[in-house]
Amino acid sequence: MALMQRRSQNSYFRRLTLLKKLFWLYFLLLIFEGALRKWVAPQLSAPLLIIRDPIGIWIIWEAYRTRKWPVRWSTAIAFLTVLLMGLFAAQLIAGDNLFAELYGLRTYLLPFPVLFIMGENLDEEDLRRMGVLTLWILLPMSLLEVAQFKAAPTSFLNKGAYQGAAQISFAGAHLRASGTFSFSIGSEEFAVLAAAFIFYGMIREGYAKKWLLWASAFALLVSVPMMGSRTMVYQLAIMLGCMGLGAMMGISQFTKTLRVILPLAAVTFLVLQLPAFSNAAHDLNQRIMYTEQTGTVASQSEGRTALNNGIYRIITPMMDTIEDPNFWRDSLGIGMGQGAVAVNALLHGTLAASAGEGEFSREFREMGPIAGILFALFKLLLGIVIFGQALAKAREGEPLALLLVPLSVVFLFIAQLEQPTEQGFVVIGAAICIAAAKAPARAAIRTPLVVQRSRPPQYRRRAQRG
Repeated sequence: MALMQRRSQNSYFRRLTLLKKLFWLYFLLLIFEGALRKWVAPQLSAPLLIIRDPIGIWIIWEAYRTRKWPVRWSTAIAFLTVLLMGLFAAQLIAGDNLFAELYGLRTYLLPFPVLFIMGENLDEEDLRRMGVLTLWILLPMSLLEVAQFKAAPTSFLNKGAYQGAAQISFAGAHLRASGTFSFSIGSEEFAVLAAAFIFYGMIREGYAKKWLLWASAFALLVSVPMMGSRTMVYQLAIMLGCMGLGAMMGISQFTKTLRVILPLAAVTFLVLQLPAFSNAAHDLNQRIMYTEQTGTVASQSEGRTALNNGIYRIITPMMDTIEDPNFWRDSLGIGMGQGAVAVNALLHGTLAASAGEGEFSREFREMGPIAGILFALFKLLLGIVIFGQALAKAREGEPLALLLVPLSVVFLFIAQLEQPTEQGFVVIGAAICIAAAKAPARAAIRTPLVVQRSRPPQYRRRAQRG
């Protein structure tokens, strides 16, 4: 059996086209690029920051060359290209810096054709193998994250991705675990991706080995408090909501969901017994309920619940930008890329986010009111379309796309596209969600779980005579 599985894996990778090999390379670089920058080749940290960009451009060219272009997304790609290339030309004529403009164009334009191409060309077998590989990687990743949480801030394990950089502090002397990623945001979104595959594997027979699914669930629960991220907790909560929504699509899915919840509760109880987990979980709980404005634990009487705190962090920067009179006076904005930390570090020697840290405020200030609002509407419509397709697929009994909504749709709005790791997870999350939501005629043909036995020849002859 092991020999047959090995042959199956070898045949799968042998028959991969160049385009799909590029997909895999993009996916693996997303996971391990941070390790290269932190530990293997820190002297190449700057060029490794954009190591996936040439792969993305190659993906676009190869899809065009081999006629694998995502035709149904051509209108969306054309609209975005005309909008951003027109803004690029106008801002250059207005005297903006060419380097900053190119960096901004790369930030806003490159991810979307790549994710559309991936989404249309990944089939069911590709998704299964990516999911299983994610679960395998999660096991050592969680051990690394526990070690990073327990290690001192100055430890080699908590090294930053560039000279003198450090990870974000969490509680006491602890730092947020970053795993193999440059910073903790990568490990957080990787955990969300792994959670979607874990839940899907538990209700889809034959998706992955049972021991791997439960070991991955254990590893996920252990790693969550080590990262100390409220955003990740909210995304996982949304995923549970999506799981419940999928359960309401039919009785069979509801029964499968119930079969998953009880064993997960048992695994959670076991994880709670770990000392490192209980301490980190307490710190994370305090952080979720923490009110930045008052410095105290949030309560209903203060009017700042955890949900309100999340909305405050996302909505307020966007509204402040729109209400700023200077925002409406500059129709072309300050220039694409001008608010990026990397551009400010290179051109001005500072690490300031001059256009704000929120993605919406940065987009609006860099693009100006017209292009900024159009770009925001583009992402909004794309999110609605992806969610609609995921919901339709869940009604057919395939909930994987719906489970990926927290990564593909939610993260699409809150991710800072300037940050390479966040941009990479926007691409991977949306691409896998689109691929999982494709119509059955466009997806790979499944191998039946039960094969009907053929009748012996004598019975077939009797049937013909009768």
